Amino acid sequence: MKIKFTNFSREFLDLEKAFSKKLYDIGSKGQYVLGAELKIFENNIQKFLNVKHALGVGNWTEGAVMVFKAMNYNYGDEIITVSNSFIATCGAIVYSGLKPKLVDVGNDMNIDTHLLKKIISKKTKAIMPVHLSGIPSDLKTLKEICQKNKLHLIEDAAHSFGAKYKNKFIGTIGDVGLFSLHPRKNFHVLGDGGLIVTNNSKLYKKLLLIRNHGLKSRDKALIWGTNSRLDNLQAGFGNIMLNKIDKWNKTHLDIAKVYSDHLKKYLVIPKFDLKISKPTFHQYIVRTKYRNELRKFLKQNNIETAIHYPIPIHRQEAFKKNFGRVQLPNTEKYAKEILSLPISPYLTNKEIKYIVKKIKEFFENKH
Repeated sequence: MKIKFTNFSREFLDLEKAFSKKLYDIGSKGQYVLGAELKIFENNIQKFLNVKHALGVGNWTEGAVMVFKAMNYNYGDEIITVSNSFIATCGAIVYSGLKPKLVDVGNDMNIDTHLLKKIISKKTKAIMPVHLSGIPSDLKTLKEICQKNKLHLIEDAAHSFGAKYKNKFIGTIGDVGLFSLHPRKNFHVLGDGGLIVTNNSKLYKKLLLIRNHGLKSRDKALIWGTNSRLDNLQAGFGNIMLNKIDKWNKTHLDIAKVYSDHLKKYLVIPKFDLKISKPTFHQYIVRTKYRNELRKFLKQNNIETAIHYPIPIHRQEAFKKNFGRVQLPNTEKYAKEILSLPISPYLTNKEIKYIVKKIKEFFENKH
């Protein structure tokens, strides 16, 4: 038995007929860019998330850059975020001429709100929490801090489509939410893609212009913009995936419960409270001081794993060149311990039991 960390082929084979039909429908109409399918997709997202506006874009990074531009931030303004994330979180900030101010995480591996008071300055314009693995950050406290300090709350919801915090969807609680539609995400398309969602109509109208070269019409540009449009074909695939996402997210949560029930004796399992939140578990991240040994053992037993993320952003050469060294004790400690286990709606019960069995076997042999 070989268990892949992500099994794209199983998903494709399951949805192959729907994908083929969608390709034919869109191709026969010859609508590839900014067509009817994208509008249908955006309307479907709005209804699903109960949000006023949704905008399909090229990818998460371009969506973030567009948001920073639309917010009228100035060169050197600060965005507070975390370091235990994919490089894009800070990459988009720096690319926009802004400065990432990094704060440590708590034992839930999300932003530690207790540390924010010390790091907010006159140059701070926004706080951007990363809802790691689709487990929501403490949005109640974050909203209060942002309102008190007149800051924007920008949600990095790349992992979190369909996750809820106190019965509201992640990405719709702050001023704006940013989703990735990369194939590795729980909700995705068949290539790069991203989503911006907001209840701010003024911001949405500006983002519409920025997305398409600042054009009001085919030949009239009102502002300088970029070219970051989710293409019609990917929007069509997204409409197919949207019909599956509730079922997929439920399966992820069910698998997470199985892992948590059986592995809590051996590993530090993810912290989540179903009374407050409904996570998507885009990843299931555990912690152990034996991480490297366990990963090697699982690989020997044909179980693929991953690490999200082995080198925190503040330890990346790109960050250190610009901003020097930053001390984030929890982030650095966890980076040495974290391991992502396979989690997918296409994992079989037999495979889940095998993963659990092998992890137990590893720790029992340790003792």
